Amino acid sequence: MNAAAVPGGYQCEALAVEFFGGEMARYVLGTFRTVSPVLAMRWLGGQALWIADRIGADADPDPDLDFDLGCDPDRDTDFDSVAGADLGPWPDPARSAWAQPLTRLPVGSTPDRPAELRAWYEDRQGQRAAQAHIKSGNPFLVVVPDTDFTYTLSVHPD
Repeated sequence: MNAAAVPGGYQCEALAVEFFGGEMARYVLGTFRTVSPVLAMRWLGGQALWIADRIGADADPDPDLDFDLGCDPDRDTDFDSVAGADLGPWPDPARSAWAQPLTRLPVGSTPDRPAELRAWYEDRQGQRAAQAHIKSGNPFLVVVPDTDFTYTLSVHPD
């Protein structure tokens, strides 16, 4: 059975857009349809928090943590003498020829997008203004450019 279109409703969408090599890839993160501007903004807020949690999760790990391969490089093991071969000194993972260290940007050099999304979600006065805006028949967009993707949260009246 097909669902009938909701008259006078709102179509909500969360997108991630990636640009690479002159091409654009568009990923639909979620969609929602409702007749209520309150529910539309509530859904957008939930998507903002979901995105903030995911783009904030790739923060740099603690630099004080040791790189652990699960074995002791100072001790001879069967692994170090495979078929009598001398494998040389234990490799330093930070100086590996095939795995270059990542370039780290100075703290504060890029905006904190997860914090911006959370602040937008927590701005109750702004949320009420957005509800009134979409209730009057206007579309509403939140565009968040990040290092890899541009995230767009939108509400469009049907």
